[in-house]
Amino acid sequence: MNELPVSIQNILVAPWMTGLSLIAVLLLIARLNRAFVRDIARDSSRFWRVTAFMTLALLGVSLIWVTLLDNWLQLSGEPYRLSRSWESQRVVFDPVATEIRTVSIALLLATAIGLAALFARHAGGYVLQLGILIVATVAWIPLFIFQQRLNLLVIDAVESSSSWAGLAGITAFWVLRTAFGLLSIVATALTVTFLIAPFLTIILDLLRLRVEGTTTEADTFFTALEDRSGGYDDVPVKSHWRPIRRPM
Repeated sequence: MNELPVSIQNILVAPWMTGLSLIAVLLLIARLNRAFVRDIARDSSRFWRVTAFMTLALLGVSLIWVTLLDNWLQLSGEPYRLSRSWESQRVVFDPVATEIRTVSIALLLATAIGLAALFARHAGGYVLQLGILIVATVAWIPLFIFQQRLNLLVIDAVESSSSWAGLAGITAFWVLRTAFGLLSIVATALTVTFLIAPFLTIILDLLRLRVEGTTTEADTFFTALEDRSGGYDDVPVKSHWRPIRRPM
C-alpha cells in the first residue's frame, strides 16, 4: 500500500524532473514573448537568421542531453565545487561520467555564445550586459545555498518517509527546491553568458555585424491606435475653449 507514495517520491527527486521543469518554464517564457521570438527568427539579415536557428538547435539539444544524461543541479553548482581548495571538498554524490559532463559543458558553452550574440543584436549593449552580469553573480550565491539546503531536506525526507502524509510534505518542499534550483540554474547560465557577451559584442562591433534589427513587436498596438484615431475629426483645441468660472 505504501509502494505508490514511495514511487512518487523517487520520481520527484529524480534528476530529470528538474530538466522537465526547466523545459516547461522556458516554453512558457517563449510563448509569453512569442512576438519578440518571432522578430529574432525573421531577422532581415541572413547571418542572424542562421545564428538564431543554430542557437535554438543547440539550446534544444542541450536541454534534452542534460535532462536525460546529466544533472542540472550539479551543473549549476560546478563553479562552487571547482573553487574548493581540497580534492576531498570536490567530491560529488552520485557523480556523472566525465565524458557526459564534458559534452554537457561544451553544448552549454556553445549555446551561451549564441545567446550572447543574439542578445547583443536584439536586446542591449555593454552597460546592460554588465548590469545583468552583476545581478546574476550576486543572486547566484544565496540561490545556490537555499537550493542546496532544500535539496538535502527533500532527500532526507524521501529516505525516511513512505506514507501519503509524508508525500504531501515532501511535495511542498520539492516545489520550493525546484523553484530555487531553476533560479540557480538561470543565474549560472546568465553569469556564463554575460561573461562572454562583452567580448563577443566587441568582435561584432569591429566586424560591423551588430546592427540593431527593426522589430515588429509593437506593430499591433500602433495599428490599433491608428485605426481608432482615424475615426476622429481634426478639431483645433481652441474650439473647445470655455471661460473659467469661479466657484460660488
